[in-house]
Amino acid sequence: MIMALLIVVSLINVLVATGFSLAGVFFPGFIVRDGEGSHTAKVFALYGVARSVPLLLIVLWAAFRADLAALIWLGLLAGIIQLADAAVGTQTGDKLKVWGPLGLGVVQLVVALLAFWFGA
Repeated sequence: MIMALLIVVSLINVLVATGFSLAGVFFPGFIVRDGEGSHTAKVFALYGVARSVPLLLIVLWAAFRADLAALIWLGLLAGIIQLADAAVGTQTGDKLKVWGPLGLGVVQLVVALLAFWFGA
């Protein structure tokens, strides 16, 4: 039960992060005010893709292997990344870019710690 929850939360987390990064590449104005046509906004979004896609692939690999230890570590990493994203979001003036990552990061960390403490 706890592994299934960890897999679901981790996949949601990395899919959201990947989707947000890809949205920044294809629709920079969605991420940055007046970002449409901005080469700089697109480059920064590509940095996000470079981070989020490999994490997504590794989480998928760990989920298919049902590797609890790997999922716990990846869940902790993904949760910390979301907390860092929330800190970055404070600079945008957009509350959704703070509370979204903050909530997802806290849920991810709680589930990863529960899996660590109570996992089989």
